[in-house]
Amino acid sequence: MASDAIAYNRKELRAVVSAFKAMSEEAALQTKKESSALAEFAKSSIIDGSSLVPSNQSASLRIATGIKVSKSSKVGELSIGFASQKFSGGGNTRDLLYGTEFGSYKYKQFPKRSPKEGQGNRGYFIYPTLKRIQPEILRRWEEAFSKIVKEFE
Repeated sequence: MASDAIAYNRKELRAVVSAFKAMSEEAALQTKKESSALAEFAKSSIIDGSSLVPSNQSASLRIATGIKVSKSSKVGELSIGFASQKFSGGGNTRDLLYGTEFGSYKYKQFPKRSPKEGQGNRGYFIYPTLKRIQPEILRRWEEAFSKIVKEFE
């Protein structure tokens, strides 16, 4: 796992937002399509990583497979944990998400707390997966949007 985060500074992010606002409708549609594809890649990677939870892998798999990808977002959005995704015992993915991801000392149905990292905990399958695939997502994002910008200049 990489220890250095890859990030854009505020000036670069403002430039990206300005570019989004200035896009033609066709370029915006392609942007949404590419962003959705990247979010689907992240979702499939999280599903693969759900087997890393030390206990209650069925809950982590249910949470991961229930991730929803926004098709209308230009930046690629994932939504995780919903009250409507019920388990047979009456719980739902919204209630079980954080215990399954970060563990608990208090509740025995969850794995032990994940190790500390920074100001919080490392997590078991969502955060570690997103950190691991961040360079790949960034690379794909830059390639896709460079192509869109060249096409519509």
